[in-house]
Formats: sequence, structure tokens, C-alpha cells
Amino acid sequence: MNILVIDIGGTNVKIWKSEEAEKTKFPSGKDLTPQNLMEGVREALKDWQIERISIGYPGEIRNGHPIVDPINLAGGWVGFDFAGAFGCPVRLMNDASMQALGSYEGGKMFYLGLGTGVGTTFIMDGTIVPLALGHLKLWENETFDYYLSREGLKRHGKKRWRQAVSDAAKMIKSAFFADYIVIGGGNADEVKELPPDCRRGGNHNAYFGGLRMWEDVTEVKTVPLAVVSAMESESA
Repeated sequence: MNILVIDIGGTNVKIWKSEEAEKTKFPSGKDLTPQNLMEGVREALKDWQIERISIGYPGEIRNGHPIVDPINLAGGWVGFDFAGAFGCPVRLMNDASMQALGSYEGGKMFYLGLGTGVGTTFIMDGTIVPLALGHLKLWENETFDYYLSREGLKRHGKKRWRQAVSDAAKMIKSAFFADYIVIGGGNADEVKELPPDCRRGGNHNAYFGGLRMWEDVTEVKTVPLAVVSAMESESA
């Protein structure tokens, strides 16, 4: 089955074709609309035939559809007919949750995504729980986003940013009784010393998460089907 995985980030849109290791990408940002996304994807695909599409969306998904426009992109995402536009079945998931799904190795896992913003997801025994911990306070009455985002890295410098990541990981593990934490996203490589019980992820895990979103209609069985049934994410 030809599955296209699209990870819509605040800085770039990343695209993977099933069975191809390398991704392609193009800029996103404040001017990216769903129509711009379609144009960029078509240009990247050329004549490659799509059978299914997985989309990691940087915002809240409910019943398989965006319910708010992303902060870092242009408007027009709510109500957009992705399946109609692409002409094939499409499933959407919060972008941090898609990376979390691709990182999941069982048990209670917390995913902390360090990118343009902070993405957070908890998976417990195969059930995905999208979260928005970026709004919570970390230090000095400022939020996780303020310290851990890409702007936070620029604002505070690597040393203080890495300490903030370490303290956030310890806080999260205690609060969620997590077995382990995966630190992923575009800035995961900036964390040189991983805190205890933490593993390094990366944007490539979005690809594996995108493939896993279709495990109920393929032969691949790498995570419990409870993960898939929890999504309810196919566009009509």
C-alpha cells in the first residue's frame, strides 16, 4: 500500500513516501494555507500514486478533523476537505501525537517534542492522550513554551535551555508516572545529555507514526490496535 506521510510543522512541511527512507520538505510558516500545502505536496510527489495519506497537524484534532487553525500557520484549515482534495482516504492526528505513536515501545510513555513550539502526548498501554502542556508554568511564572520552544532556545541560550529540558522531563515523569520519556522534535539533537529514563527521538518518528495510523488496514502489527481504534481519524 502506498502511504504518504505529511508532517506539518511551524517551519517546514516534511513528506515521506512509504518504503522510501528519505523525506522531502518545503517551508511552511505564517503564509501556509491548505491550498499551499496541496501545491507543495503535488510538486513533491510528481507521478507517485497515493492510496492512503497520514497527516500530522499542528493543532487540536477532534473526530478526525481540525477544530482550530494553527497558531504558526495561515487560516482556512478548519472545515477543509482533505480527503476530497487528495482524492483518497486521509487520516489526521495532532503532529506531536503522530511522532509519539512512531516512538512508542509499550507501557506508559510521555512524548516531549521540542520544535517551533512544545508538543506533548501521553500513551498508556496503547491509548493516545494528546496534551497541551506547553501552557503550563515551568520556571519563574513562565510556561514550558517560553523556555523550551525554538524561540526559548534563542532567548535563553543552550545551557539554560538544556537545564529547562532536564527539569521539565523530571517534572513530567513524576506527574504522569511515566515509564520513559521520548524527547523528540527538530531540536532534540540539541539535548546533549539525556535526563534519566529519557530516550532521544526525532522527526523521522513521524513517518513511522504515520504508517502505524493505517495498521487496521495493512498487514503490519507493531503496536496494539487500541492505538488505532482510539484515533477515529479518517476523513469523510
